Amino acid sequence: MNIEDVISQITDQWMAVEGVNGIAQGKADGRDCVLVFVDKKTQVIEESIPLEWMGFPVKVMEVGDIDAQQEPLE
Repeated sequence: MNIEDVISQITDQWMAVEGVNGIAQGKADGRDCVLVFVDKKTQVIEESIPLEWMGFPVKVMEVGDIDAQQEPLE
């Protein structure tokens, strides 16, 4: 299974975890990994998101609250 398939498989489940803002493909130590963007690392996130999934490392990145912008910046 490739990284795109892995991300596609887990996105809905992990996005349902409170505090998860997004999921993307990244690199960790030269390997493909799953990036999970969260408001804040919490016990719920630590219990819900594993350190590895389907042979790929998972990196949880605390990024704060992410909101879409209404108008483009000039």
